[in-house]
Amino acid sequence: MKHWHRFLFIILLTIVLIPAIILSGCAGRHSQASKPVVFVSILPQQYFVNKIAGGLVDVVVMVEPGASPHTYEPKPFQMAQLSQAAAYFSIGVEFEKVWLARFAALSPRMLIIHSDTLIAKMSGHDFTKTLGQSRINDTYSPDSHEAVDPHIWLSPELVKQQAHTICTALQRIDPLHAQLYSANCASFLKEIEQVQDTIHSFLKPGCTFMVFHPSWAYFSREFGLKQIAIEIDGKEPSPRELAFIFEEARIYHLSAIFVQPQFSQQSAHVIARQLNGRVVIADDLAYNWADNLISVAKAIALQ
Repeated sequence: MKHWHRFLFIILLTIVLIPAIILSGCAGRHSQASKPVVFVSILPQQYFVNKIAGGLVDVVVMVEPGASPHTYEPKPFQMAQLSQAAAYFSIGVEFEKVWLARFAALSPRMLIIHSDTLIAKMSGHDFTKTLGQSRINDTYSPDSHEAVDPHIWLSPELVKQQAHTICTALQRIDPLHAQLYSANCASFLKEIEQVQDTIHSFLKPGCTFMVFHPSWAYFSREFGLKQIAIEIDGKEPSPRELAFIFEEARIYHLSAIFVQPQFSQQSAHVIARQLNGRVVIADDLAYNWADNLISVAKAIALQ
């Protein structure tokens, strides 16, 4: 009889616990599923969205760390993730020209948010100078495969515009937390202003610096700097252009070449040796956007 009571107790316990466990698991999945997933193209955008979202959305980066947004091809697992995304924040980098329409076709209900909305981008005409100055600042020739400069995330002033676009999109995706997104956006805008003030405090207008791949034109324009680019449109300089670069380096007493970690640095090291200079990493795709801009600005000031 005792064995029968024990057996009955086990059956009743099982009947009570199994549904509870199942409901608990379902509740967990529902909680996770209720948190919107959004995609961004590059790491700095993830920083921007995280600042404004405050943890209320999951932010996934398409271009993996160390890869180039010029030539990136999404992985199959990323395409699978994308099919569940509520929104994709584009920014105008080159790989989007091929893939953005495919993303939209894969997930018709996903919002495509153009973070570069209303931002006038630099073209090949914007900084075209005389032959001797044609490599000053970030120039993209009008007949180039990339007719405009996409690096708008390197200008704090332009990031302010992107922040407003991101905030509005998040409020559309998740209207329940609209006020929180507005408050977070306001805090982020103050952070951007602090970055601007910090850079202005030690980086004086007119400072010249040399980069291998031209990425810092918007940054240069905002802070009144001059950028001498070694590579233009993916092409290394001709002997005549290289001679001009060496002359510019002597005129401005430049001893550093700033390079991106996503690109080969071999040629930069060769040129640096000829200049008796050094190669300095300036990552335009770093996640920690604020600290990174300040770090690069300090490196330019101390070169």
